[in-house]
Amino acid sequence: MFELLKSLVFAACMVPVVMAIILGLIYAFGELCNFISSFGHSD
Repeated sequence: MFELLKSLVFAACMVPVVMAIILGLIYAFGELCNFISSFGHSD
């Protein structure tokens, strides 16, 4: 029973972390695309 509770707490702690990592990657990818497009257009 304690193992199940511990795994549930671990999962609950991991969900926001994974969400933050995914959002950070999406944001970084968007910034990278903006940088590449602005770099390509400034000829």
